[in-house]
Amino acid sequence: MTKSVFDPSSKFLDPERILFAAGLGAGHAFADLGAGSGYYSLAGAKIVGEQGVVYSVDVLETALDHIAAESRLKNVRNIKTLACDLEQANACKQIPTGGVDVVLLSNITHQITNRQNLYAECYRMLKTGGKLVVLEWNDHHGPLGPLQTHRVSESDISALAKAASLKPAGKLEVDSYHYGLMFIK
Repeated sequence: MTKSVFDPSSKFLDPERILFAAGLGAGHAFADLGAGSGYYSLAGAKIVGEQGVVYSVDVLETALDHIAAESRLKNVRNIKTLACDLEQANACKQIPTGGVDVVLLSNITHQITNRQNLYAECYRMLKTGGKLVVLEWNDHHGPLGPLQTHRVSESDISALAKAASLKPAGKLEVDSYHYGLMFIK
């Protein structure tokens, strides 16, 4: 089953559509792992509302400082920035075990060496019935994204998720540069 969250008028990822398609809703807990600029964190904060929480996780303090500044500027109070090295086992203990409804990995799996730890940490964070959303660069050759040799295939992502005891929950049609997969705990 593929859910289309692709907006043909925009040629790139639409964070709100993706998060809604993953089932993120008011009052939920959302973890944006490898948050970078906070693109998804800020969209998630809007969706979960004041009763929800967003964990913006990155290894770079500069990225987290940027997200915190954007949150203040936009008067968003439900984002918690956390510095975690996702390559380490139990990297983000600040996020409660079984405390997250949706975990997002957007364009970070290809950057991680110890992917087993990353996916095990996603499993740990998720509530039973919670979803992991993985967005990665597809294998189309184009001007954007990492080198072809650094891209991670859908089958490799599925194998990582399966090894972490996550079950397939569908695909997301996201844009022409990426693929989107969902898994459930």
